[in-house]
Amino acid sequence: MHADELTAKALLDALPRAVVVCDVAGRIVAWSAQAERLYGWREADVLGHHVLDVLVPDAVREQHDTDLMAALLAGETFVGERQVVRRDGRPLHVYTAVAPIRGDGGEVVGIIGTTEDLSDRRDLERQARESTEHLQLALDAAGLGTFRWNRETGEVVWDERMEELYGFAPGSFDGTFERYVAALHPDDRARTLATIEEASRTGAPYRVEHRAVLPDGRERWIAGAGRPTVDADGVVTGAIGCSLDNTVVVQRRLEQEAAAAAALQAAEQERLHRERLELLAWVNEAIGQAATTQEVMAGIVRVLVPRLADWCSIHVLTEPTAKVPEVETYHVDPDMVAFAREVAERYPYDPDAATGVPAIIRTGEPQFYPEIDDAVLDEVGADDDARRIVDQLALRSALGVPLVKRGRVIGALQLVMTSSRRRYTDDDLTLAQAVASRVASAVENRRLAEQQHRIATTLQQSLLPDRLPAIPGIDAAVRYWAAGEGTEVGGDFYDLFPTAEDAWAAVVGDVCGTGPAAAALTSMARHSIRQSAWRHDDPGAIFGWLNRAMLEAGTDGFLTAAYLGLRHAAAGVEVEVTAAGHPLPVLVRRDGGSQFVGVPGTLVGVFEKVRVHPVVVTLEPGDALVLYTDGVSDVAPPHDLDDAGVLDLVAAAARDGGSAEGTAEAIHRALAAILPIDRRDDDIALLVLRATAP
Repeated sequence: MHADELTAKALLDALPRAVVVCDVAGRIVAWSAQAERLYGWREADVLGHHVLDVLVPDAVREQHDTDLMAALLAGETFVGERQVVRRDGRPLHVYTAVAPIRGDGGEVVGIIGTTEDLSDRRDLERQARESTEHLQLALDAAGLGTFRWNRETGEVVWDERMEELYGFAPGSFDGTFERYVAALHPDDRARTLATIEEASRTGAPYRVEHRAVLPDGRERWIAGAGRPTVDADGVVTGAIGCSLDNTVVVQRRLEQEAAAAAALQAAEQERLHRERLELLAWVNEAIGQAATTQEVMAGIVRVLVPRLADWCSIHVLTEPTAKVPEVETYHVDPDMVAFAREVAERYPYDPDAATGVPAIIRTGEPQFYPEIDDAVLDEVGADDDARRIVDQLALRSALGVPLVKRGRVIGALQLVMTSSRRRYTDDDLTLAQAVASRVASAVENRRLAEQQHRIATTLQQSLLPDRLPAIPGIDAAVRYWAAGEGTEVGGDFYDLFPTAEDAWAAVVGDVCGTGPAAAALTSMARHSIRQSAWRHDDPGAIFGWLNRAMLEAGTDGFLTAAYLGLRHAAAGVEVEVTAAGHPLPVLVRRDGGSQFVGVPGTLVGVFEKVRVHPVVVTLEPGDALVLYTDGVSDVAPPHDLDDAGVLDLVAAAARDGGSAEGTAEAIHRALAAILPIDRRDDDIALLVLRATAP
């Protein structure tokens, strides 16, 4: 059994009865898989809700329900039959055993209940006795130590088993979080605390695996799992959890990893198996060419067939919470792929299956059948239908290995030889484990990259306005294009907002750098510029206040920006253009003429004072004014643009685009034709203002 399985949640899910755990306020803090099946509620739907609200709604609640709940929270135990209500409204007659959970001082810190459906009355008495016994046996057998943390008081309560795990004499733990931190191995401390802090912030369950330094200097591996407790408003009030001694498991895993590495190293050094080394090269090439998890899966099965298998399938849990893996299958005979899919539909994925891919994913242990014969089929309990399938697929030799990354099983790789091929050997198993290691790293890295891209995109969107204001006589369009893979928050931004009843401001800026620091500076810049503009400061004061704020904040970066003040005039829209170290806006007249507008100014955030020189122009109907960041032109030759090239590109886009939106799209097409956006090293922010008839 692996460490990831020895968690409180895994133990609860392994019990044959529904288990519900509540805190002292009656709020649900744990809800087993059997509880989901019995009551029809998913754990995510009930956590934090009062147990009576879930199982005994107001419409059917009686006084004795409330009294019973109060008695349980006062420390009493209840065993007997109850009437509850399923999620779909159907009444359910159950047999339940509910007991208080006590802390080290004997105080009630929660309640735990096990429940079974009474549809089979013959086993009622036996099952009622076993309910409590099984729970106790499971907890005793697991050797779990438990803890409870009160966020408000900072108190940490350990039971005796928990103290024993960390080498403390019974009752000698002082109940402080600092003492727990001091017991963590220095090399594991930051990672462990980061996991706990993230769980406290989000309220999500967490798992940790770390070394503890005992008082006598010995080291022990500890596996722990915790779940934050929340109040009725969803605010985290603390946490509860459990831990166990995981030293033997970790040592075994490290020994296995060392053995696999040594075997692979020996094979590479001796170069006795050129074909297999070439296979690893093909695997690396397939991974390198894949941009997504699905492409990794599809590429790997096609590399391994027919080089290492006649039939290959890869199964990946694409998210940490996924229960059923995504599957990619390939066979030397395309017709057999269709048949294999029919078999998969006939036998849906069962996470609890004793053999095959579910068992590999669940246990993290490989399965190796050098020869699939009647003895093997008898061993796995194959029925007549399964034996016919084995014959139809001509399965003669098979092996399956887990995909493991950072100690977590994220899937499995299954390889099969048919009657036309040789049988698998121990060397094949070692090679498959090496392939699986590469695949696991690739899949996890792409999952993290995709997650990072989503995070960066969301954060970038939060730094830009949700929508543009309607400005009479002005047609506006904006664009933001992230460079490359878009996994870092860029420093480019735009803004368009009213400053008075008949006045507006437009801004395009570029913060030096990317990532969190650039995001913070972008937010500061937008806020400062808006506040100053709303106070009706002139452009010099606007950039002066921002410059002062950046210098006082001690930011390492700087920014450039172009600021426009817009106001209606008799001849059209009067625009005051101010540039602070930023590329000058391009004015395209309706007759096609184009020019840069404004006078260059100094950078913001570098010098004691910012010097800018506002210039006023008037936009007449049909004229367009385009603001942009230097990602448009600042690229390596031969893809760069000089000033003349920028003028020509913007003028052509304004002429061909017509509207502001059309102009923005035309600029996009023109830039992508020079160098695709995903190959650029800098983001681009774009703001197009086109004057219309009043």
